[in-house]
Amino acid sequence: MSIQAAIPPLFDPGAIEQLRKVAGDEASIFIAEVAQLFLQETRKSLVELQRAAAAGDRDGAARIAHSLKSSAATLGLMRLSEACQQLETDAKGATSSDDSALVAAVFARFEETVPILRGLS
Repeated sequence: MSIQAAIPPLFDPGAIEQLRKVAGDEASIFIAEVAQLFLQETRKSLVELQRAAAAGDRDGAARIAHSLKSSAATLGLMRLSEACQQLETDAKGATSSDDSALVAAVFARFEETVPILRGLS
């Protein structure tokens, strides 16, 4: 019998509610702008992540994954955040391994979040 880690939800709306509380009267506009900015900047970060992984730059991949992990969690994108956490942990590991499957998982989790983000904007 194997024990599997719980799969986080794709999206945690509680994170958006927290942002709404912080943003106050302009919450809808603020969240839409943040979602749009996240989409734009994450696309750029994913290109950088692909380059770092292809070049074997594990430190660079870990740094990008760390940044994406935090930003995704702020927006409640929990599966994307988890995928980034896994890549970051692996990239910081002592052994050199092929991170291509973890990089692919980050890309896949991002694509899953695009409709959610568009729905926020």
